[in-house]
Formats: sequence, structure tokens, C-alpha cells
Amino acid sequence: MLTIAHSVIALAETLERRWKSYREGGEFDHFVEFTLSLNGLTEQLNRQHLPGLVRACQELENKALALFVDPSMHPVAIDQANAIERHLAIILNELYRHETPAVQGRRSTDPQDEPGEAWNQPREVLLVSRPGHPWAASLSEQLRFFGFTPRCQAWEKEAPAQEAPLAIVFIPDREGSAYPPAAVSAIMAMRTQFPTSYFYCLSVPSNLQSIVLLQRAGADACVPAGNKVSDVLSRILDLVETREQETHRVLVVEDSPTAVAHIRRSLSQHGIDSRAINDPRQLLEAAADYRPDAILMDMYMPFCTGVEVTSALRQIPEYQALPVIYLSSETDIAQQVEALRLGGDQFLTKPINPIILASVVKTKIERYRDMLYSGRHDSLTGLLNHSTSKGALETLLRQRTGASKLVVAMLDIDHFKSVNDNFGHPVGDQVIRSLAWLLRGRLRNTDLIGRYGGEEFILALPDAELPRAIALLEQIREDFSVLPHAHSHGALRATFSCGVAALPDYSTASELIEAADQALLQAKRAGRNRVIVAPRPDQGSVVRMQVKEAAGR
Repeated sequence: MLTIAHSVIALAETLERRWKSYREGGEFDHFVEFTLSLNGLTEQLNRQHLPGLVRACQELENKALALFVDPSMHPVAIDQANAIERHLAIILNELYRHETPAVQGRRSTDPQDEPGEAWNQPREVLLVSRPGHPWAASLSEQLRFFGFTPRCQAWEKEAPAQEAPLAIVFIPDREGSAYPPAAVSAIMAMRTQFPTSYFYCLSVPSNLQSIVLLQRAGADACVPAGNKVSDVLSRILDLVETREQETHRVLVVEDSPTAVAHIRRSLSQHGIDSRAINDPRQLLEAAADYRPDAILMDMYMPFCTGVEVTSALRQIPEYQALPVIYLSSETDIAQQVEALRLGGDQFLTKPINPIILASVVKTKIERYRDMLYSGRHDSLTGLLNHSTSKGALETLLRQRTGASKLVVAMLDIDHFKSVNDNFGHPVGDQVIRSLAWLLRGRLRNTDLIGRYGGEEFILALPDAELPRAIALLEQIREDFSVLPHAHSHGALRATFSCGVAALPDYSTASELIEAADQALLQAKRAGRNRVIVAPRPDQGSVVRMQVKEAAGR
């Protein structure tokens, strides 16, 4: 069942109120407020992977922007206003129809006390294929493990009237061939019936004509031939894997109080936090305190120019990549180019369209954050990378008090080389991703989860009692051993071995990692698929605290 978060419903209600205010007064300022709210709602729906509603909002937004440029056009003609109102009603009715209580967080604070966290709640995925297709069977098996509810349907059958599934996966009869007209027609019909579902077309040939045709029919993702089941499973899991949204922070360097008020109001309407300073000499102190994601810089100020300030800012390594957006009434192209050459990222000419301002700021911030994220996270799994994991562990240790508890675990997938040799590297990558997803689902937001290298992972569980941490790791080990990893001929299963070390037996990051790694080696030597805990330093050898072999080994 589709669920719409209360935060989105609140945006929809604000949008409806602002449209009513405009209809009653016909003032251009009210139309600006309505357009800004519509833009914000579109962005929120896009984050929640609701492509049908996003399309409807974007079409309405385009209509509104066409009337945005000239205040003398307002109030708009009755037929234009009625057309906007009809379009808006369709969007609002669909949103209000799915209004539900607030959605529980993806991961609980304590997985032992909250066994039914939202990560494991069923979500329906419709698989459209010929009866008995092997991809449908293997994908169904793996989707069930991750808490989805797969349902299969033949191409020629009409989908029954029901709540929109989270996703619909179209599996062609012939791999790598263009979708026949009947299949394209079926996709179009389902897009009309399920406007909020996410559509995947598998095994699409790598030519522009096929991709464009399927996109026009309603496909959101065209998975190339050769990627097969593992890739689409990754994409479906991405629909419910949400990266925590941090507030966008913008530092405004502007000496005009009027300009500052206008800029901050425009940013606030798009959920962007801001702080303003009127003296560029305060910039470094303000940046260190506020930690902005971008700077809006006036070009001409009493003490110095914005270009001089940016040039000085770029001398500090911490701020070399921080986006700087110039604001000025300067229309000389040569001056603008020179300003960009000397360290700026974009040039906006005053007076600034508030929608353009917010869009530019968000785009620059997202790219900046993506760059920072890529430098800290593993590209395959999205987990912390090797160096960041070690740094995060050292931070946890620096923050501890005398009575703090901390458990560190090293995990390594068993016989991983044989998986790559027998099934290929794409399937091997899927095994690694599956373990990453399982760890994310079972552990807490406060836990450190990293890919240490290859098929090896590192975990750090703060404030965790050692026996309870072992029990949790054992449960994860048992679950992973029965998790099906889909491939073109069915599914395989894998296991992992685990070594554990804890405070106060080991007190530094290097000691904890080394002890857990030695315990991991002992688990490998003892037969694999087991958890072993490192001994206290005064004990002469690694002692096996917990050894539970998977059934059948």
C-alpha cells in the first residue's frame, strides 16, 4: 500500500492554502508563494520515489512558471486559473487519498527491542513476465527475504484494481531485444493505472530508440541487457534505502539588509537554513562556526570585493571545494567570467528569481555533498570506506567515558573467490551488497558499518554489552547463510566468518581491529561460518566464545 508521509501532506495543504489565497486576491506575491510551494512539493515527492506524482507536479510547475515572469499578467485569465485548479485537484486528491500516520524510522535505536522495524515491513513488487520465467522466480525469492511481497503477472493479463505496488518490474521474453508493441502498450496501460509506482524495464538493448520509446511509455529505469537480476534488486532496495536528509545551510555575505531579507526569505521557503553577515572580514569565523554547505557572496562590499574574499577562502584546504555563488547587478560578461575564473562556482544577476536562486543553491549543495559522500563511502555498498571507518572508530574512542562499552567486529565472506570464479564478478558484487544491506537493516543508526576492503567488513557497536552483541552477530550470520543471491540460473547462498574484540580488553583503534582480525582468522581456520571472540590480552591464545555452525555444514 502506498503511504504518503505527513511532511508531504503538510506541504500539499500549504500549497492548497496559497492557491486559495491567490484566487481570492489575485496578487502576484500570492502566486509567487504558490509556485515556491509547488516547487518544494515536487522535490519532496521526487525524494520519495513517486514518479507519477512528480510528473504531474512538474507539468503544473511549468504552467505556473510561464505566468511567473510578468506581474502585470495577474490575476490570470479565468480559463488559465481553472486549468491550474483542475490540475492541482488531481495532485491533491491523489495525495490525500493515501494520507497515513507518520512512518516509523527505517532502523530502530535498539534492534533487539524493536523487532518489527520498518525496514522489514512488506512492500509489494509486481513482476510482469511470461509464466515460469527463471528471473521472476529467483528475484521473487530474494525480494521476500528483504521484506518485500512479490507478485507475478503474465504480460497478456490486465492488472486487477488494487493499491499501487511500490515497483513494477517488466521482464521481456527475449533478452536484449526491443520490446514488442504489445509489451509497450501494456506498460502504458499500467502507467495510467499505477501513476505512483516505479517502473523498471529489464534487459533493454543499448540503443537510444528503445530507451526513449520505453521512457515515453512510462518506464522510470531501463536496465541494460546483461545487468540481469542483481542490478534490479539493488535498484528496488534503493527505493526504500533513504540517506538521512540534512538541512541545507547557506552563509550569506551581503551588506544590504534589504537584499539579505529577500534572499533569506526565498531560501527559507524552500527549507534552506541560512545565516547572514554584513562584513566579509567575519567570513572565516562564521564559516568555522556555522559549517555552511554553500556561500552566497555579494560582488561589491565596502571593505573588499567578493572575488577577493573567495580567492582568500580558497587558500584554506577545508574550503577549496565549498560552493561560492556570486550575487551582483554586474552585467559585464567579461567581469562575470573573471569572477568565476578566480574561484566562484556560479554568477546570479540581481534581482534574483527566488525559484532560480533556490534551485541553483540546492543543485550546488547536492553536488558538493555528493563529492564529500563519495570521498567517505564505498561506491559499491554505500558503507563507510576503509580510511573513513578507521577514523570513525578513533572518533568513537575519543568520545568515550570511563564506563563506555564498545564492541568491534571484523566480517569476511567465506569462499568468496569461488563465487566470482563460478558465477562472475557481478554476482560477487551482489553478494557483497546483500551483506551490506543486511547489516544496515539489523544494526542501529549509531553503529559504525564499513567496508574494510574486498569482501571484508568492519563494525563498531557503541554502548553494547558483549554477550548481546555476539547474539546479534550470530543472528545476522544465520540470516545471511540462508539469504538467496539471485543469478540468471537460480540463486546461490554464502556465509561469513566473524571475529570480535571489545573494550576494555583492547583500548585503541589499532588494537581492537588487530584483535578482531586475529579472531576472524581463527574463525576461518576453525571451519568458517562462525563468530569467535578475541581473548583478553593476558590469555595466551584466541578463545572461542561462540561457535554456531549453520544447519547442514
